[in-house]
Amino acid sequence: MNAHTAEPETCSVAEVQAALLGASTTPRAEAYARVLHQAVPRAWGLAHAGRDWVGALLTQLRPWGLTQVADLGCGMPRRTPATAPHPVDTHEYAFAAGVRRCAYLDVDPAVVEHRRAGLAPFQGGSAQANITDPAQLRAGLAACGIDPHQPTVLILGWVLALLDDDQVLGVLASLPTLVAPDSYVAVSHPTGRGPWSALMTHATNTPVRPRSTPHLLDLMTQSGMVPHQGPTPVAAWPVPACPAPGTDVLCALARTGGRR
Repeated sequence: MNAHTAEPETCSVAEVQAALLGASTTPRAEAYARVLHQAVPRAWGLAHAGRDWVGALLTQLRPWGLTQVADLGCGMPRRTPATAPHPVDTHEYAFAAGVRRCAYLDVDPAVVEHRRAGLAPFQGGSAQANITDPAQLRAGLAACGIDPHQPTVLILGWVLALLDDDQVLGVLASLPTLVAPDSYVAVSHPTGRGPWSALMTHATNTPVRPRSTPHLLDLMTQSGMVPHQGPTPVAAWPVPACPAPGTDVLCALARTGGRR
């Protein structure tokens, strides 16, 4: 507790995310996760929906023959492979879809360590990097064995909601300089104006910014992305669908350049 405000101490985004995914974390994060669930009964489902979308996405892309995936701002693992007979995290979805190499990048060193522990015996790696710094991203991708001359799927799961518009534009504009021109950027992002974002902001002391379909699409096109699909409600993916009232998570896929 904070002696001056009598308010509970905040948690990292990764801690609250882990609690919502049912992974091992701190009692404080679990308490915040229960508050989120009480205010937003779909909180647990929303947390898992973003991870399930990665599986649907990589299965959808399998015919394209892409061999590398990088999860940028990856967050905590959903749960350990020992307790999951089926794929639950990006590297497991990747290898099930024939993608040979997976990189996890995150600014939180605890996340990097958890990811590194769960990767063996798969190809790839985990590295610390701030996604707003292209030099750190480039070094992190290289450390994980990502070949910048090979097409890559870059995944930004919810992480753009932690950035303001200028930061989002900077991140998206930098990505084509890091990978081959016929790579893809996949984004999931919270939308709507319900209590979810305010509660996450309070729990983590990190502004969480929901964005509408036009807002998200505008940021992607302004940055030079070539939209391929979306924004689409997460529940409908991979079928293109228009967001309706009540949509809470949007997903989108864009090219960094070139054509397929």
